[in-house]
Amino acid sequence: MALWKHGVFVEDGFTHVHGEAELPHHGGAIVGLARYREEREALLAWPRPLGVVIEPGADWTDLVPDLDRFAVVAADLPKFADGRAFSIGRLLRERDGFRGELRAVGAFFLDQIPLLRRVGFDAFETHDPIVIKGLAEGRWPEVKEYLQPASENGEVPAGKRPWARRAARMGAT
Repeated sequence: MALWKHGVFVEDGFTHVHGEAELPHHGGAIVGLARYREEREALLAWPRPLGVVIEPGADWTDLVPDLDRFAVVAADLPKFADGRAFSIGRLLRERDGFRGELRAVGAFFLDQIPLLRRVGFDAFETHDPIVIKGLAEGRWPEVKEYLQPASENGEVPAGKRPWARRAARMGAT
């Protein structure tokens, strides 16, 4: 898997630990929500960086008090047409106050990255060779106008429609 953050590919310091597999002896671990709930106390005491994967449709409200413990929260995109990860990202950032790494994992297109970034994702993990190539070449579409406001991102109104937004760097014309 390739991990893209801050405009470059980086080495992933986390291992995805599936099911009840042993936690790694080096680096961080990303566990599933069910495992975290079952082993909460032991995982909170674990001395290395910890992450959790939130699957589409999952209720993670019980995690909110522990969000400061997570270095990474990963939202799974099981198929490109499943937009629930967008809601997960926005809610984690705006409602729940998560400030750590918010990682998109799974099946997403290059075209979706600007929109995922807009709702708070700052890391992208993929095995898709087309996405990897596009990121390596710095090629993804710039979205200039949006039809849904997002908070705290400096957007300005785009015309007379109150829901239409334009990035602040483009200014209101």
